[in-house]
Amino acid sequence: MLNVISTADLWLENMLLGVRTPFFLHLFNWITLLGNTITVLAVTGIVVLFLLLYKKSYRAYAVGLAAAVIGAGITSYMVKIIVERARPGGLIPSVIDTSFSFPSGHATLAMALYGFLTYLLCKAYPKHTAFITALAVLFILAIGFSRLYLGVHFPSDIIAGYLLGVIWLLIGIKIASRLKRNDIIAE
Repeated sequence: MLNVISTADLWLENMLLGVRTPFFLHLFNWITLLGNTITVLAVTGIVVLFLLLYKKSYRAYAVGLAAAVIGAGITSYMVKIIVERARPGGLIPSVIDTSFSFPSGHATLAMALYGFLTYLLCKAYPKHTAFITALAVLFILAIGFSRLYLGVHFPSDIIAGYLLGVIWLLIGIKIASRLKRNDIIAE
């Protein structure tokens, strides 16, 4: 099974290498910044601060968001250390990244952060749930695809990152829901 995954990973990476253009390299270098650790932590910090200061009833969401993003980041880092999968080599990478490849931290963090923001926006604007969700899916997929296009991850890294991010997203939502339901930190 691992051989099939590795073969598919290399096939897609080589295909993307064949369709790279300077314009799309520039575009995806910007898109990938939306999933890097510094950007994710900055956005998370701003949103958490807003949630804490805006209304007492939003504090549960601040805790859930922080749990989702911090948990996703730590777990992704730990799995990278355990698995120690090298990044694509040769001509494939367009940028240098020396950390391990599996799972994609960008995909993990994007799913946790932007997934949780989607959850919050859908709660705030229930009539626009389909539109908000569609935009978020495109946004999260673009971040993952940027990592593939830039040649710094294999497809299986991205998929694993999304799955890990979904787990932490669901944990964050569960934490927020439980705190909100029990009014544990609303006072």
